[in-house]
Amino acid sequence: MKKYFLIFVLLVICGCNAKPADVPQLYPCQIIVTKNSTPIGGVHVVLGLTSDSSPCAVFGVTNSSGIATICTNRLGWRGNGAPAGEYIVTISKEPKLENELSTEEYQKLDPIKQEQYQLEQQRKYNALPREIPADMSDITKSSRRLTVTKDGENVLNIDIATNNNPQ
Repeated sequence: MKKYFLIFVLLVICGCNAKPADVPQLYPCQIIVTKNSTPIGGVHVVLGLTSDSSPCAVFGVTNSSGIATICTNRLGWRGNGAPAGEYIVTISKEPKLENELSTEEYQKLDPIKQEQYQLEQQRKYNALPREIPADMSDITKSSRRLTVTKDGENVLNIDIATNNNPQ
């Protein structure tokens, strides 16, 4: 029995690591996000192709140095880098609410109190200042572009303090 379980686990692990056939070659890529040259950590970066649609998700999250190492995801497989192409780059960082109820505390509330709590939390969340300008997280408004090539540097620096949405 243990032998079959071990074989099953190995098949699952090996199967999860197999690169899907429709994932193209990936090339190293980084997005660096700063504000007045100060790195911003925890920024979600998404690259969307400007032309042909891709079956892959291309994204990253900045570290404390403001650097997002881009990776590509397809059907549970993840690889470092991005396929070649021209991308629209969007960035976002959601603010965090403080003093939220735990799940256990929330579940102890009656349904009316739960609804009131949710409405109050939404009001507080909407009032929080946003570190990243809204237009930088909207793919229809973002002017940031990155062309990923086989031999290119494939690095984009974004300083949100100088975000004038250049065309």
